[in-house]
Amino acid sequence: MKKGDTRGLSTVIATLLIILLVIVAVAIVWGVVRTIITNNSGQISFGQFTIDLEILSVKQNPNVDVSIKVRRNSGEGNLKGIIFSILDDKGETHLFEKHNVSLNQLETKTFSIDYAGKIVSVSIYPIFETSSGKTSTGNLADIYYYSGGGEEGDVNPNCIANCAGKECGDNGCGRICEPGCSGSTPNCNVLGMCTSEPVGNPDCSCSANTCVGATCNDGAEGFCFGALQPDCTDVSGNEIWCGPSQNEECNLIPNVCGTCAEGICDQGICCPSGYHNYGGTCQPDCDPIANCLGKECGTNGCGGICGTCDLPPFGPTFNCNLSQLCEECTPVCTGRTCGPSINECGNPAIECGNCTALFDETYFCNMASYSCQVCTPDCSGGRDCGNALNDCGTCGDNAGNCMGLDSCISGICTPPETALNTGTVYSIWPINIGIFFDSDDLPKSGVNYAYYWVRFPRTGGATCLQINEFVTPVVPAVYNMSYIKFITSSSEIKAGDSYEIWETYNGCTS
Repeated sequence: MKKGDTRGLSTVIATLLIILLVIVAVAIVWGVVRTIITNNSGQISFGQFTIDLEILSVKQNPNVDVSIKVRRNSGEGNLKGIIFSILDDKGETHLFEKHNVSLNQLETKTFSIDYAGKIVSVSIYPIFETSSGKTSTGNLADIYYYSGGGEEGDVNPNCIANCAGKECGDNGCGRICEPGCSGSTPNCNVLGMCTSEPVGNPDCSCSANTCVGATCNDGAEGFCFGALQPDCTDVSGNEIWCGPSQNEECNLIPNVCGTCAEGICDQGICCPSGYHNYGGTCQPDCDPIANCLGKECGTNGCGGICGTCDLPPFGPTFNCNLSQLCEECTPVCTGRTCGPSINECGNPAIECGNCTALFDETYFCNMASYSCQVCTPDCSGGRDCGNALNDCGTCGDNAGNCMGLDSCISGICTPPETALNTGTVYSIWPINIGIFFDSDDLPKSGVNYAYYWVRFPRTGGATCLQINEFVTPVVPAVYNMSYIKFITSSSEIKAGDSYEIWETYNGCTS
């Protein structure tokens, strides 16, 4: 650079300024990054990934509490507490936190939860201490699908778990197949494989007792998203231990309540060889014909009878004695004008006299003295038809009947009932079973027809079905029809049938 030449100097100064600006920018960026790392480093803990909790059993003490047995498997981490999440039959979640939990690796402990409602499933989440000394909640550790009982291991004592070729879903015994779904593939499809795609069970009831762990899409397709819990109770409410579940039609693969380790499955319960299901218990197999040899009446030991004494060739004066033979008896009526004979001869017991036949309808039999006494009909409460409250004659001026088209309801002559709503069935489901139906003619708000009655003229008119649920549109923009669920498990209705809704059974059958 020549003396007096400033161009070279300007280039050097510019270069130094650029270097200085880069250093300042790096310092600023490092300050921000360092702050983020410092503030969030405490949230990263090895224990978050190694604390492994497992629910061994769930036992509910009615109207008291819930006992949940939890085992901590091997894995480092400072466990400080556990969050218990209970899903009820209405789809609502109840959270309970237990702090200062002392549970070492491979140790088992039972926790008492103050909860008395219905249980569909129980989930647990660990609360751990981070490296900075703060507490944080980990991911889902385990989920237990509850179906009663509460013994350790599988819920049904005769159940054999089936997880062959599956990585998720129901094992057939009230638990889920391991390892389960999480992360980028959180959903379990009907084949028991984890996927990122939404999965559902077509034509399912979306009530919480059949659809577990997710929400229900009330749209036109009516899919129920989530894992489907087998319905292992029969129409009488008795538990089914083996065989297909009541909601098997909601799955694309068999949905069973369990299998028998030995013996046979007879109407939902496991019976040993040589036994059968009789009234919900296993009874020895028997020969009803051989058991009735030399007997005329009484039971045959197989759930039936060998005969009855009140039918020919015998009659109402015959009883079945201890030898299971029909024996004729003579009624004893000493000191009795009416009521059953002293020795209750006959089946039903022969009466010593009928007061109405001996005198008139104003007389009744005093069962304390077995004598006929005059009685004044009790028609209090405005009764103008039917029998008197004390069963002593009738009320009203027409031998207890109402004139015209009125009906006698609870002792009052009442005008005939009219249908509250009529219309046409749009669709039914499940197909060929008809537990549900919807219609554009059903009211969309302002009424609730639950426990009312529906008559379908095409099926005979007199056959009336009682309503269990009446559901109005939840998202009208998606699905703007109300629908009805019956109490019965099947019906003969079809799409296009006309229907009538009545408030009472008498109105529906009138």
